[in-house]
Amino acid sequence: MAVAAGMTSQKDATYVTDPHCNHDKPGKQRGDCPTKKPRPTVTVTKTVTATPTVTVTATVTATATACGTGVDSTKPNGNEQFLAALRNGVPFAGRRTTNMNNPDNPNIVSGPANTPGWTDLSTIAGFPTNSTVCGVSVDAQGSDAFYKIITQDGAVFTLHCAATNALVCPAPAQGQLPASQWVAVAPQP
Repeated sequence: MAVAAGMTSQKDATYVTDPHCNHDKPGKQRGDCPTKKPRPTVTVTKTVTATPTVTVTATVTATATACGTGVDSTKPNGNEQFLAALRNGVPFAGRRTTNMNNPDNPNIVSGPANTPGWTDLSTIAGFPTNSTVCGVSVDAQGSDAFYKIITQDGAVFTLHCAATNALVCPAPAQGQLPASQWVAVAPQP
């Protein structure tokens, strides 16, 4: 802030008597009251520098750096349920038997011998390695189970697994057909 001060000239100043001095009191004369000298007048000028208002519009592009976890399941019949799970970008496949005596069987099995645990689907040929897997799903019917994954960049892949009283991923070779592997769907979303 800049301040400019100016003073008025005292050259033409008028001397005035104190209005509170009582000239009419007995024994007081006009010359007995003090006179006041005029005070200089100070003019203050305030200089304000104006700053124009600037509006900034920003575009933010967010890139996901990590994918969460997930689970999916399907129960194609009253005796078994197929499950898919995703942990740290790695998809897993599992199966559990269900029946009226044990409708919520917690035991997950996989493989041709129904061994306890999950099958790591990232070890199967064709698994995408250029982008993190962010989602997994499963559907099953008859003797087939199909697992699908979607990567962080939006690519979708599918894998065929055998599902006859066991869960075998990938589906083994049959006759002229080689063992299944991860395949990109066409067209991509």
